[in-house]
Amino acid sequence: MGKILRISLLYVFLLLALTGCGNKQKANVEEQPSEKSVKIFLSNKEKNSWINKDVNISSVNNEDIVTEIFEILQTGIEDEPDTITTVPSFIRLLEVKLEESNLILNVSEEYYKLDTVEENLCRVSLISSLTELDFVDKVEIYVEGVPLKGPDGKALGPIGKDQLVFDDPENESKTLKKVLLYFSDKEGLGLVPEEVQVEVNPNEPLEKTVLNLLINGPLNDTEVRTIPAETKVISTSISEGVCYVDFSKEFKTKHTGGSTGELLTIYSIVNTLTELPDINKVQFLIEGEKEELFKGHLQFNILFERNLDLVLDNKKK
Repeated sequence: MGKILRISLLYVFLLLALTGCGNKQKANVEEQPSEKSVKIFLSNKEKNSWINKDVNISSVNNEDIVTEIFEILQTGIEDEPDTITTVPSFIRLLEVKLEESNLILNVSEEYYKLDTVEENLCRVSLISSLTELDFVDKVEIYVEGVPLKGPDGKALGPIGKDQLVFDDPENESKTLKKVLLYFSDKEGLGLVPEEVQVEVNPNEPLEKTVLNLLINGPLNDTEVRTIPAETKVISTSISEGVCYVDFSKEFKTKHTGGSTGELLTIYSIVNTLTELPDINKVQFLIEGEKEELFKGHLQFNILFERNLDLVLDNKKK
C-alpha cells in the first residue's frame, strides 16, 4: 500500500511539473511582441503617382512605432523596385512627441535642403503614412524646434489627412512666371539682370524660390553669383511691403567680403526681390537675428530699398 501511495504521489508531482512547464512556455510565447501591419505611402520612380504598401513593424511603444515608420520611409522596402524613398537619409528625426492624438515630429535643419518637389514628397508621405496609425489624427512638423512654415510665412500647424493635397507628387498646380534675377558681371563692376522663367508652386513662397535661384547662380558664363553657394534660405515672409529673409550663417561666413562685393550681394538680392509683387523693402536676418554689419563695411540691420544705380547701363532693361 505504501508503495502504491508513493507511486501515486510521484505521478501527481510529475503532472504538476509538466503542466507548469507548459504554462511557462505559453507565457513566454505571449510575452514576445508580434509584428503589426501598417500602411505607408511612397512615390513611384517617376514621382507622378503615390503607391501605398503594407509593411510589418515590430515596435510596441507609440513613439517607437513612429520612428520605425520614419526609418522605413528613408530606407524603402526591399523587393519593391517600383517605389522610391520619400524621406532623404540625411534628415534626422530629433524628437517624437504625442499630444493626445496630435503627433509632433522635430527634424534636423537638413530638411531645408529639399527643393519643392522633394519637400512635398517628404511631407505628404510622412503625414499620410503616420495618420494611418490609430493613435494619430494630425501631424505637425518642426525643424530644429521651429514650426514648418507655409507659403504665407505662417506655421502650417497640425495637418490631418483630409487637409492634404493628395495629388501627383510632381504636379501641384504649378504655373510659370517670368522674373528678373540680378547677378554680378565677371569684373565685379555692377549688376546685370537676367530674365528667367520659374515654376511657381503653391507650397513654396515665390520669394524663396527666387532666392534659391540666385544662390544656384546664373545660367550663362558672362555673369557670376553674388551669394555663397553654401547659403541656405531658412525662411521668408512678407509683411506690409517688407520681405524678411532669414539666411543661414554661411551667407556671412563664406562671403569673400570687400565693400563692393558686399554692395553687389545685398542689392542683387534687394533688386531681385523688389521685382516681385508686394515687396518694397528687404530686412535681412542671420539665423533669426539682426546683425549690425554685414562683413565690416555695410550696415546690415536696416531696411534696404531698391537701388538701380548699381545696374550696368548697357545691360539695363
